[in-house]
Amino acid sequence: MLELADLLGVKVTSDPWDGAGGVPFFLSETYDFRKVDMGGTSCIFAEPRGQPPAIQSIAKHFSIVYSAASLPVVLKATGLSSERKRNLIDARVPFVATGQVFLPFMGVVLQKRLYQEPKSREKLMPSAQMLLFAYLYQDNCKMFTGPMAEKICVSPMQITRATRQLQRLNLFEVSKEGVQIVIRGKLNHRALFEGASQYLLDPVREILYVLRDDIADRLPYAGISAISETTMLAAPNLPTYAYFSRTDRIHGDSVLSDYEKQVRIEVWKYSPEMFSKTNGVSDILSVIVSLKEERDDVRVKQAIDDILNKLWG
Repeated sequence: MLELADLLGVKVTSDPWDGAGGVPFFLSETYDFRKVDMGGTSCIFAEPRGQPPAIQSIAKHFSIVYSAASLPVVLKATGLSSERKRNLIDARVPFVATGQVFLPFMGVVLQKRLYQEPKSREKLMPSAQMLLFAYLYQDNCKMFTGPMAEKICVSPMQITRATRQLQRLNLFEVSKEGVQIVIRGKLNHRALFEGASQYLLDPVREILYVLRDDIADRLPYAGISAISETTMLAAPNLPTYAYFSRTDRIHGDSVLSDYEKQVRIEVWKYSPEMFSKTNGVSDILSVIVSLKEERDDVRVKQAIDDILNKLWG
C-alpha cells in the first residue's frame, strides 16, 4: 500500500473485510477482499486469486459486493496490460495497478508519469502531419508539395503553412525547382518518423461506443484492432474502428455499457484511410501515433516494431 499512498499523497490503511462471509462463496473463492481506507474514504479492495475474470464479469461481481458492503469496490491487480486498463476505465471499473490508479468515486485518475513536470511541445497541424506521412509512405527522398494539396484535401495556403512548420521544426530542407517547392527529409524515413514523434498529433478527437450492428463493416479498423490485422498480435475483445467526416456526426455513448454488443469508435481529426495500405485498416502510422499509452505493453511494442521494419527496414 506504500506505492498507493505515494501516488495519492494520503494515508492508506488496509484490514481484512469482516463482511466477506456475506457474499456468495464463488466470489470469496475468486477474490481476496480487504477493507481499505484512503485518507478517510473507505472502499473494498478485491484482489483476484488467479487471473482476473472478464471485465463484464468483474462489473457484475462488484455489483454484488457493493450491495453487501455499501462501499465502492476496487480491483487490485498487477500485470494488467495497457489495453486492459483502458477497457476497465471505459467500463468505469475502479482499479489499482502498478503505477496507475483509477478511482472515479474519489475523482482520481493517476499515473506515475503524471508527476513528471510536463513540457509544452508544439504539435503538428493536421495538414503538416498529413504532408509528413505522405512523404514517409513514398520511397523517394524528395517531394513536390504543390500536387499534395489536392491529394490530402487541403488548400494551397495550408500546404504552405504545413511546409513552413516542418521546416521550422528542423525536419525538412525546403528548396525550389523552377516554380515548384520541394521538401527533403533531413533523416532517413524511419529516423524521421521517430525524430518527429514529439511533435506528432494524436489523430483521435473523441472516443465513443456504438452498437456493433450499427457499424457493420463500413469503417476501417483502428487502435489495437488495426495493429492485429497487420501483425501476429491477438485481436482485442472490444474491436476499435476509426470514423471521420467533415459534415456528419456519429452518435454513441461516451462510456462503455455493453462489452458484447458495443464497439469502440475513434472519431479522427483527418481521414483514417487517406494513406491506408491495407484494405479495411486505417493509416498505420497514424494508428501508431494514437497508441502512445499502449506502447508500454511489450507485445504491442514488438508488433509496432515489426510494422516499421516492414515499411522501412
